[in-house]
Amino acid sequence: MSTSNVEKIAAAIEEKARGAGAQEAECMVRRVHSLRVEVKGGKPEGVRRSVETGAALRVLLGGKREGFAFMTAPDEADFADLARDAIDAARLLPPMEENRFSNAEIMGSKEGLYDSQGFDVSFENKVLLAAEAEAAVLDADERVDQAHKPAFGQQRRSTAIASGGRVWSYEDSVFSLSVQAIARSKGESQSGYDFTASRRFSDLLPSAVGRNAAQEAVQLLGGQPPDTGTFPALFPPKVALDLLGTLASSFSAEEIQKGRSRLAGRKGERLFSEVLTIVDDGTIPWRTGSMPFDDERVPPVPRRLVDGGVVAGWMHTLKTAARWSEEPTGSASRGALTGAPMPGPSNLYIQEGAGPIEALMPSGPSVKFHSLMGVHMMDPVSGDFSLGAAGYLLHGGELVRPFRNGTVSGNLFDLMAGLAGVGDDLTFYGSMGSPTLFFDSVIVSGK
Repeated sequence: MSTSNVEKIAAAIEEKARGAGAQEAECMVRRVHSLRVEVKGGKPEGVRRSVETGAALRVLLGGKREGFAFMTAPDEADFADLARDAIDAARLLPPMEENRFSNAEIMGSKEGLYDSQGFDVSFENKVLLAAEAEAAVLDADERVDQAHKPAFGQQRRSTAIASGGRVWSYEDSVFSLSVQAIARSKGESQSGYDFTASRRFSDLLPSAVGRNAAQEAVQLLGGQPPDTGTFPALFPPKVALDLLGTLASSFSAEEIQKGRSRLAGRKGERLFSEVLTIVDDGTIPWRTGSMPFDDERVPPVPRRLVDGGVVAGWMHTLKTAARWSEEPTGSASRGALTGAPMPGPSNLYIQEGAGPIEALMPSGPSVKFHSLMGVHMMDPVSGDFSLGAAGYLLHGGELVRPFRNGTVSGNLFDLMAGLAGVGDDLTFYGSMGSPTLFFDSVIVSGK
C-alpha cells in the first residue's frame, strides 16, 4: 500500500464519520512492512516478514463529546460501521472542553525520514550485513565462541492523518542490526550485546556492532562481587539510557496532570545538576524518532525539557496542552492504533559536554557500569531504585577487574541532581541518546 492509499483510506473514513453525524473527525491510518533476518554460520536461519494495516478514528459530537474506534485491515465495506462505533461511544461519554483536533496548517520537514535506496538493497546483501556482524564477534577474541542471534531488521511505514479538511502523510524507514556475543574462560561464560538503528541503511556498521558486543563479553570474564561502598561512577551511553528512559515519563504532561510525576508544579526550578540538559527534538534528519507531524497531526517542536538543570518544559498532546492553555509540542504518540494518543518523546537525548569524560576521573577507585538489571521495576514517581549491576572496578581511570552480582541503589532524582560531569561522546541507540555520565557518589553493594 503506497502513501496515497493510506491517504485515501483516512480521507474516506473521516468523510464517512462526518456523514454519519460527527461534528469533527480525525482518522489515522498506518501500514507497516517489517522484515527480520537472523543468521547462523553466515546463512539465514530465520526470516520473518509481516504487513499490518490499522485505522483509528476519533470523532467529536456537539458539546465536545469524544468517541474512539479502531480497526485492522481496513476495508471500505466496514467504514460505516467504524464511524457508527465511534459516534455511539461519543454519545456515552461526558463532554470535555479540552477535546479537540489539530488545526495545524503547515507540516514539518519530510527530509531524512525515508531511505528508498535501503529498500533497494538485495536480500542477499542484507543477510551479508548480519553475517558480517556475526564474523566480527567471532574474530574479536579467541575467548568468544558464539555469536547469538545476529539479526538484520527493516521497517517501512506509511502514515496518513485526515482531520480539519486536510490529509497529511509521510513514509519513514528504520534499519537495524543486533548481536549478542558469548565469551567463555575457565568454565565461566559472559555475554555482551550491541545494536544500532537508523532511518538510513548506510549508517549500519556491522563490524563495529560485532566488536562492541564481543568486547563487552570478554571484559566481564573473571568478575566477582564488588566491594560495598560509595564510589565515583561512570555510566556509559547505553547504561545512561536506562536512567533517561525512566526519567522520561516525568516530563509527560499526562502523568503530571494525573499526579504521577515528581515534577508537578516544578517548572522553572533547578532540580537537577547544572551540567544536565535534556532535549527532545523530532526534527533531526535520519534519527528514528523524527517525523513531520505527530500522531495527532501536530508538527514536532524541538525543545529542552531540562536546561542547565532547570525544569524547562513538558511533552504535550492537544488535550493536555488545552488543560493548561499551553501550545501542543507535537509529542502525541500511539504505541498502537488501539489506544488514544499519549505524550511521548521523539528523539530524546542528554546534551553532550565540551570535553572527554576521562578528564574528570579521580585518581583513586571508581566503578564503570556495564549493565543494570531490573530497570523496568524502578519507581518513576518516587525515583527510588535498587538494581542488579555488573561492570568494572577502576583505579585512576584504568581497569582493575570486572565485577558482577552487585547492587546499585539510590534515588534517580537525587542522582541526577548530583551529576558531576557529561562526556563528549553522545551516542544514540534508536531514538534515545546520551553521552557518558559521571557521578561523584554512587552506592554500590557487593561482598
